[in-house]
Amino acid sequence: MRLALRALDDLKQLDESLYERFVQNRKAPEDAATSTVQLRRLWDDTFRGLQDLLTCCQSLGAEQSGAPGFEPDPSASLDFGELGHDLEDAPTTVDQFELGHDDIGNLLEGLDDGSVQNDDKRWSEVLGKISSIEYGLRTQHADATRRLAVALAAGELNQVLGLLDDTQSSASEGVHAVVVAVYVAFAPDVDATTVVPSYLTSLGRALLVRRGLAELATKLAPYNETLQGDDKHEHIAALTTIRDLMRAFVKSAVCHAMRAADRWQMVEFERDLQKQRVAAARQTTEGLVKYLESLASINQREVLVQHDRRTVEEIREALAGARELIDLSPAAARQMLGQAYEAAQRLCGRHPATDAMLANLTRQGPDLSPVESATYLGKLEALLAAAGE
Repeated sequence: MRLALRALDDLKQLDESLYERFVQNRKAPEDAATSTVQLRRLWDDTFRGLQDLLTCCQSLGAEQSGAPGFEPDPSASLDFGELGHDLEDAPTTVDQFELGHDDIGNLLEGLDDGSVQNDDKRWSEVLGKISSIEYGLRTQHADATRRLAVALAAGELNQVLGLLDDTQSSASEGVHAVVVAVYVAFAPDVDATTVVPSYLTSLGRALLVRRGLAELATKLAPYNETLQGDDKHEHIAALTTIRDLMRAFVKSAVCHAMRAADRWQMVEFERDLQKQRVAAARQTTEGLVKYLESLASINQREVLVQHDRRTVEEIREALAGARELIDLSPAAARQMLGQAYEAAQRLCGRHPATDAMLANLTRQGPDLSPVESATYLGKLEALLAAAGE
């Protein structure tokens, strides 16, 4: 566990390292040779903890090679995001980290079946799960390292940055799965998701950024409208609020979760607004609003495309069931309406139109009459129509 947590810490540092490098390169661009050396060093630093963990897992596997169920699955593989089909992650309700035909949920299935087992048997079983994860991590890291060498030799530095980002995401998923596997086996009463409270899956990060950007855009809109208006007496107050909103945003977890170039641009907007007078700030704020609109392209990331498609289908199935049961079993229908509502919240930030509908859609109460349930169902179906593909 110590090695796994250290590996996660090393992987987590990549975001800050990439951002610092991006900012430094904007101020004083590096030559190609220096960039190659720096990126190679960044790669080694990012995955040093992972390599130590994999070495430890291999040694444990060698010691327990005779244990039942401990054969590595040679078909296991990790998906490195946009290099293949962009595995930018999943919330706690979605199994997105893939190892061959098995997802994390399947890998961990059966570790806690409620039976009393001795520690040796538990350890043998958990090693079998860890072995599959380790094999996938090791194979894919080796493949990514070969890709790195090719990209560096060709001077494709942007490709290297993308490779770093995608490999870090998949590696983080795998290491976290190792932590969860051990806790599920030996401490089933502990919520494994709280063991590494700062850990966010790739999808979790993408959802955080999407919601945060949508919230910022919504807050800025009325003040930008005032600032662009003709009443000069209201300009100072509107600009002051915009400055406060941006100051809070650049310090937030949302901004820190953004990709380096986008994060840098938001910081630049904030710095300019702090020092500009009203005339210049009006143009800057208008540019900021348009930039936020352009960041809606986050919805095109494969991880969010897959997440949204699954969520829309989940809403559709829940509403279909609710409509069938609304007269036959009002209680069951209300339960399905609640499930549809919860799923719909995961679409927050996807589009201004559906966000407005979500804002006007309150959680349904436990005592809705059939007529009220039918009205509520109609609102959710309108949301589904707006969000559907």
